[in-house]
Amino acid sequence: MPVVLRVALPVPLLTLFDYLPPAVGEARRGCRVLVPFGRSKQVGVVVTVETETAVGGARLKQALQLLDDTALLDGELMQSLAWAADYWLGAPGEAYANALPLALREARALPAIGDEYWSLTRAGHSARDAGSRRGGSGALLALLADGALSAQELTERQPGWRGAARRLAIAGLRERSERPPPDRPLPSSLAPQLSDEQQQAVATVGGSLGRYQPFLLDGVTGSGKTEVYLALIEQVLAQGKQALLLVPEIGLAPQTVKRLRERLGVIVEVLHSSLSEGDRARAWLRARAGSARVILGTRSAVFTPLPQ
Repeated sequence: MPVVLRVALPVPLLTLFDYLPPAVGEARRGCRVLVPFGRSKQVGVVVTVETETAVGGARLKQALQLLDDTALLDGELMQSLAWAADYWLGAPGEAYANALPLALREARALPAIGDEYWSLTRAGHSARDAGSRRGGSGALLALLADGALSAQELTERQPGWRGAARRLAIAGLRERSERPPPDRPLPSSLAPQLSDEQQQAVATVGGSLGRYQPFLLDGVTGSGKTEVYLALIEQVLAQGKQALLLVPEIGLAPQTVKRLRERLGVIVEVLHSSLSEGDRARAWLRARAGSARVILGTRSAVFTPLPQ
């Protein structure tokens, strides 16, 4: 039987759209495809692959291009998104689109997922020595004077550094490189001694790791809830799994990232709306690949694919 793709498109309509498969490649559930839509083109997500008789014999247009060799969205996440669209009476295409970073909603190749590092060019070292830059640009030159730093390290030390980085790039004073994620643990700090209540909380929640079970950890500010989270994340990492920690607002992310990295000894990926789209896409893809062990984000990060 001829195969038909049922595709979710980012339009405010409560339906999926049917297309014939593209000429090249095998489209699977959870892959992105570029399709004709009216007078334009749209990037959609394949929701199901069916036979033509299952969807009727209408004359269908052909998808223009398969954008992914393997599914970007796994079956569990697809099921959750379909449920969410149905429960809140939302357009399915908009639900699927909101699960993807903006950079992945376009018909472009996936960005590389190595760690992003920045360093000074020879001209950059000269500008640093001459003190010819002020403000954020001067501060960034000073940070990079002793060697290359990762994007995460720069975010911790100088929030909002990317504007200065763009100015330095235009002047030829800095350069970007990419390195594979470190394959060894980073230095970590010792965990403090937990109180009896904290130990009870860790033991209770830790006993349910591996199956779904919600818990409410009740305590005033400063009562030590975060140390309970950290102890549980340590247990998850020791099992070779991933952890997602959500914070209520973006402003809490930089200080929390630093605390997590220093305490756990792993790179912490961050996902929130203030990131550049390239950074957000790379972090999302590293989480999907399983190389990101700890992910910190605001509410929208709940849609991050975490295979482990």
